Amino acid sequence: MSAWQRITEQIVSIWAPFSNGIRSRWKVIGGSFFGSTPAYENTEPNYNLTRSLYLNNNDGTSLGGFFARPIVDLQVDFIGLPVASTEDENRDDFLNACLTDHWANEIRQMLRNAIRDSKTFVRVQQDDAANNPLVSQEEIKHCRLEVVDPERVVTIRRSTLDKQVIEEAVIQHMVEFVEEEADFPNGVLPKIREHEILEVITPESYQYYDTTERVHLTDWSRDNTWGFVPLVEVENEYDSTLKGGQSDLETAYPLIRAFNDALSQSMQAHKYHSVPKVKLKLNEVQAFIRNNFPEVLDENGNIRSQAEITWKGKEILFLQAEEDADFLEARSVLGDSKELMDFLIDCISIASETPRWAFMILEAGSANQSNNAQTLPWAKKIVRKRKSYESVIQELLKMLMKINDFEIQRPSLTWELIRVEDQAAFNQALQQLVMALEVAAQRRIISDSTYRELLRHFIPNMKNPTQEAKDAEDNFEIEPAEPFSENGKGETKNVPVGQGQQGRNE
Repeated sequence: MSAWQRITEQIVSIWAPFSNGIRSRWKVIGGSFFGSTPAYENTEPNYNLTRSLYLNNNDGTSLGGFFARPIVDLQVDFIGLPVASTEDENRDDFLNACLTDHWANEIRQMLRNAIRDSKTFVRVQQDDAANNPLVSQEEIKHCRLEVVDPERVVTIRRSTLDKQVIEEAVIQHMVEFVEEEADFPNGVLPKIREHEILEVITPESYQYYDTTERVHLTDWSRDNTWGFVPLVEVENEYDSTLKGGQSDLETAYPLIRAFNDALSQSMQAHKYHSVPKVKLKLNEVQAFIRNNFPEVLDENGNIRSQAEITWKGKEILFLQAEEDADFLEARSVLGDSKELMDFLIDCISIASETPRWAFMILEAGSANQSNNAQTLPWAKKIVRKRKSYESVIQELLKMLMKINDFEIQRPSLTWELIRVEDQAAFNQALQQLVMALEVAAQRRIISDSTYRELLRHFIPNMKNPTQEAKDAEDNFEIEPAEPFSENGKGETKNVPVGQGQQGRNE
């Protein structure tokens, strides 16, 4: 990590508490505080804070940070993996093999990091059999993805004509170099030093610079035969006023801190409540000690210095008239605290758009009705997330087509249904639509082309109506029927197809 990056992180970490949230008002780009632009424009969340919330290892929120992992992971699980379609069966099989067999784990990491940190980067890599003898030709063709943390991407320069085109990207790598070889027979270990390497990627080449030694690594440089920078920026919930993405933990973070404080105070109060205190109403303290704890008195009847009174073995206490002994127990505050924490859970669910059952909390009684009411907006959120990440996955697939010399085409993506219960409703709706379209087509109200076009909204994998009509001609092979049959008198007569021989068409 460079000195400037360390200074920037320290400034952000120092300024972050003043913002009372995950995102500070220190502007990374421009290096200035409040100005004429919106306060949070070009700002970034504190990545250390978002990751500590996810791992729940932050001392300040350790009693409430456990909400962060379900908020992030459950979305990733429900988003799932899409199915790509380009109306070319061979190309579709190749692309879907990448998504399900070769890229599934990296896509999951991409979604998790972007939802948690507001953004991440994904890079397309292709292994070389010369460097890795275990790589297969199939793996070389399908390539692999590498998730790059946003702080490792030093800079990105985009084209002034097309902001989607990256003209240059600089990625930071920390590489260990062996500066002195080992001498194992004499017990000398190798001397290893970590170097900061900057990789500069352009559509023409890959260049490497060792900033630790301030040298250009010419042996590592190579040409970029692909003709593009294989890097995609992934932003979660992009906001034009921020000029960047948002972390899904930002809105829930103040409430997570409040839950941490409420639970911490309840645990402190529980300590006072769990240990009762003795209350004594005595007329003469000296006489009470002489009757019950004589071991703490000296020969003159005075209490010894540093003497301790213990209740161990004292099952009977001797009291005089009008004296009394009792226990003081603090009233438990857990009942009120439970209501407060339950309310905070509802607030966290609303702020993060996450249902309560995601935190393994089920409502008693009308659980199904309550869960269904929470699931409907949750399903809409998953649909919104899928739409926002479609362009990223499509861009990665287009890069793969370019690498393998396919014709570049933007694939359409189809996602699985969010809930299993929706499958029955979907099938029923599709059946009713087909029945209605069939009647309309038989009555010559609509054409077969319109019939197929309307079905494409329910079956996205369908090709265009013209191509689908051509392919549908191969669905059935009509067997030639025997046109004549002999009657009992040896004469022949015409017999309609399907009659004369029972069971032929069954």
